[in-house]
Amino acid sequence: MRRAVDAAKRSIPEEGKTPPSPRVGVVIVQDGELVGESFRGATGLTRHAEYGLLEELADVDLTGAEVYTTLEPCSRRNPPKRPCAEWVVQAGLGTVYIGSYDPNPTIYREGWRMLRDAGVVLKDFYPEFRNEIAADNQSFLEGFRSGVGETGRARFDYELNGGRFDVTTGGVVYGTRWTMAGKNTVYAYSAGKQVAHARYAKEFAEIDDPGALHYESHSESIELGGIAVFRGPNGFLLAKVIEVHSGPRYGDDRTELIFDWQIRTEG
Repeated sequence: MRRAVDAAKRSIPEEGKTPPSPRVGVVIVQDGELVGESFRGATGLTRHAEYGLLEELADVDLTGAEVYTTLEPCSRRNPPKRPCAEWVVQAGLGTVYIGSYDPNPTIYREGWRMLRDAGVVLKDFYPEFRNEIAADNQSFLEGFRSGVGETGRARFDYELNGGRFDVTTGGVVYGTRWTMAGKNTVYAYSAGKQVAHARYAKEFAEIDDPGALHYESHSESIELGGIAVFRGPNGFLLAKVIEVHSGPRYGDDRTELIFDWQIRTEG
């Protein structure tokens, strides 16, 4: 675990990627002996750590070997690329130790599930290493928890981080919180009755003064295409729901919310 965390610190970032690419380190051990180690970008700028190492060890029999990776093996890649979880299974690796789960809503624990279904034994890193990994990957994690600017788009799993997504502009933080309401629907909520539903509005431009809306409830049900308005420290955050995935209960493969935001300041 220590070697994997240290290897991750050497990861090579992809320039201009939002959110930033994660730092990932991987170590393979067989019969108590180190077989190899690598990190994201070690064998090519966009190459994932697990794939790069397994490619280097293609002529080595890794049946039953242990893998220590600081981020769960990815479950999806754009063809013709194949996800790291598939490469792990194909190599016959027996046990995978995972340092953290991917906050990307399309991947979160899906790599874990693919490995489990293939019969791979799965274990977690010790807490002290998980904490260090989280600190090293703070900028990557924050990409799914917060945004910056007067306008933008959020994409995150609303069942993680308490459903919270914060937007900062001009040094002021506007907080939003969300939870599941049903198929293609979410609740926008605020502990202090600071949320409203701009009912029937389809575009931000249709909302003249956000302060004219009724802020009388802790939560509002927002359907696909609907607009929630959160009252902030010195203005309002308007959030239009662009896409909702409601999880297996409603026939979706994940829980994910995508919304566009616009900040309206007062004064």
